[in-house]
Amino acid sequence: MKTLHELSQQFARKQPHQVDALTEEAPIMKRIPFDAASHAMWNNYEEVVDVQGAGFVEMNAPLPVVDAATKLTKVDLGILGGEIECPEDTAQMFGGKEKYFAKKIDKVLRKSGQTAEQRIIYDNFLRYALDKGKAIDAGGTSGGSYSLVAVRFVKGETCGLYSPEGFKQGTMLDVQPIAGGTLYKASGGTYQGVLVYGLRLKAYLGIQIANPNTVGAIVNIQKGKKPTEAMVDDLIAMVRGSSNGNTLLFCHERCKNLLNHQYKGNSLQVGTKDKDIDRTFTHWNGIEIVTSYNFNDGTDAVVTGLPAYA
Repeated sequence: MKTLHELSQQFARKQPHQVDALTEEAPIMKRIPFDAASHAMWNNYEEVVDVQGAGFVEMNAPLPVVDAATKLTKVDLGILGGEIECPEDTAQMFGGKEKYFAKKIDKVLRKSGQTAEQRIIYDNFLRYALDKGKAIDAGGTSGGSYSLVAVRFVKGETCGLYSPEGFKQGTMLDVQPIAGGTLYKASGGTYQGVLVYGLRLKAYLGIQIANPNTVGAIVNIQKGKKPTEAMVDDLIAMVRGSSNGNTLLFCHERCKNLLNHQYKGNSLQVGTKDKDIDRTFTHWNGIEIVTSYNFNDGTDAVVTGLPAYA
């Protein structure tokens, strides 16, 4: 598996900067390892549903039957893309539509990365943790809250997916001129009814989670209801995390600040000669904490019906 940056270095040599713009404000997306999907638009994989393993038997006794029952499962890739339009007069002012698009595309990619990352956080990781009963309740009962997500990435099980048809242009996103690069009348949006040039950008990416022991979360985190040390330790154990680099903790920067204050700030000692107060930490028991402003800033809905943490 490779990150989007590593894939870009290998395949997107014509426009390697695309991935920098896409992940500049999407630090979680930047860290996710991706694997090639089995098909252009989806990925087929075998999900293990039951395993009968070998066992010890007496001398000359019959051996037990061993088997691994699986079911074929499919996950669809999502479309990361959009359209950019440039009015005819604006194109002339910029010295051509190419210069206009070049100026705009990085901003579009940055916003696209932010949008994609937020969907990955809430529609994939956090939703899976809640659906599979892999969520710990920090105790918040009303108002908004934060969430802390743990993910252990495993090849073929829990990872990002990219289309094997991607990168054929030598770019991460497939870029095609609309109407063959000629003028056309915009049918909607800001320039409705105006003659414009257009570009279409598209990439097929997805997230696969095929092992319930790889994703978990602590939810309902608030200033007065912070995760205990035991909760964070149990979250890591829930996903069978280890410090070998395949496990990461994800949260908003303010959520991490709550942990900083609780577990470092309160015990910080400062001498008279100290010029820099270091109130933060980057890892928990060897597991790196990656923060992103694409988490909601304390406005996650409080999750009800979770068992009390014991």
